[in-house]
Amino acid sequence: MNQTQATFERNVTAEDIEQFVLNYLKEKDMAQGNVLDFDNEEELSVPPEVDENDTCPDVEPPLPVHIQIAKDVMERCIHLLSDKNLKIRLKILDVLGLCIVVLQSHKNQLLPLAHRAWPSLVHRLTNDDPLAVLRAFKVLRTLGGTCGDFLRSRFCRDVLPKLAGSLVNQAPISARAGPVYSHTLAFKLQLAVLQGLGPLCERLDLGEGDLNKVADACLIYLSTKQPVKLQEAARSVFLHLMKVDPDSTWFLLNELYCPLQFTPPHPTLQPVQLQGTTGQQNPYQANVLRLLQELPARTPAVMNNAGRSLCAARWVRCVVGLDWKPSARIAFPPELGCARACAFSTLDSDVAPSFL
Repeated sequence: MNQTQATFERNVTAEDIEQFVLNYLKEKDMAQGNVLDFDNEEELSVPPEVDENDTCPDVEPPLPVHIQIAKDVMERCIHLLSDKNLKIRLKILDVLGLCIVVLQSHKNQLLPLAHRAWPSLVHRLTNDDPLAVLRAFKVLRTLGGTCGDFLRSRFCRDVLPKLAGSLVNQAPISARAGPVYSHTLAFKLQLAVLQGLGPLCERLDLGEGDLNKVADACLIYLSTKQPVKLQEAARSVFLHLMKVDPDSTWFLLNELYCPLQFTPPHPTLQPVQLQGTTGQQNPYQANVLRLLQELPARTPAVMNNAGRSLCAARWVRCVVGLDWKPSARIAFPPELGCARACAFSTLDSDVAPSFL
């Protein structure tokens, strides 16, 4: 008996054991009804041949595996954004941010999912625990870098008023707070919003009215009474606003602190006095000066073509700010642009072309 068993063990190879296990698993699955018969299984394992010349416009090509997985995961996570457990909501927001990064190259799959997730995401941004708001804003920034056109109107309608109002309400608190305030969740939320608003404004290409809301909410953070990190974040907002609308930014900053007395570029133009004070006690002086140095052609002394155009446009901003309405008595050629034509509409016809 022992001799027969020893002979059997010597004759059994690794391939025999492997085949035995495979046959056992196959028969077990077939007994449970989990698989089809062996012949059909082999037929299904052979991929169908695809004719490269046969192009069907109505049939979409199969998605890559990682895109399909990210899509499935995001579909299953959306309803969990409203879960009662804060820890689950935070985890789901992290997962959604990663799914958006993966799907950013496949807008056809991402946009419908973003549309479904938007109501719950807005609720997390506007009416949730501060920790969830912080995490949701991170998701919003990721989504804004991918779906600008889709997000623009929704962001301006549903999110921007709440964020701007929150910044305005928290500004007096942070201005009076001590060094310990920088360790609080409220400070981290203020910092995250200020750091994210600038890139969002630029990527979403917001209109003038919405840009003014952002600027009005962030102006107070240029005060030296605010914590240093909040001042730096506020300056970053205005650096991004300069790229979108440099003239409005220049006017707003000079309304806070006007470092120069501007002389009209032509004697026929009336002098304009901006509201920004020049006293040494102005808390906005340091940050405004740093920002104005970033603006090109910020004074009328720059007399190249770009400087003249920018100077004229900014002069219009000053005039509009003082409710001065020029009478359009001269027909300007369209290539001069609306701003320059408006700026010099009070000049005599023989004087304006010499300056322009």
